[in-house]
Amino acid sequence: MAPNVISRIHQLSEEFLKEELEKAGIQGLVASHGHILGCLYMEDNLPMWRIAALIKRRKSTLTVLADKLEQEGYIRRLPSPDDSRVRYLALTPKGEAARPLFLDIARRLQERFWHGFSAEEQRRTMEFLTRMENNFQPDVKGGPDNDMMDAQPEVAPSATLSRS
Repeated sequence: MAPNVISRIHQLSEEFLKEELEKAGIQGLVASHGHILGCLYMEDNLPMWRIAALIKRRKSTLTVLADKLEQEGYIRRLPSPDDSRVRYLALTPKGEAARPLFLDIARRLQERFWHGFSAEEQRRTMEFLTRMENNFQPDVKGGPDNDMMDAQPEVAPSATLSRS
């Protein structure tokens, strides 16, 4: 059954990431932390609402994840110069120094995912998985009517670390 396979792939990828981070001496971070760093590696100094939209998490969830990254010294929060309600996340020198490690781990995860797949098979697989994901969006007939993301509507293409 597809949900079981998808859940198992998710579990295995989480285990892979945890092991790789621990080998590098990094404890306590999970894939979602990597997604945030991945966004900041693509474009530093982003508003929190935009990162929440990019990684498809609620702003409250992003806040908890950002707390850990800030506590560990990878990021810092900055006020918006234009809107006192908006906070930005930016890399610290430690976060920037970790860039090669995190990008290498992401690359190896991608290699593991796609080992033995042709470029066409990769494209088609992503097309099918995206269609499955879209079936759960509020605007799809039969999809949930929820507020999964309370982010602002302007969203750039996904820039998560696991998709790099």
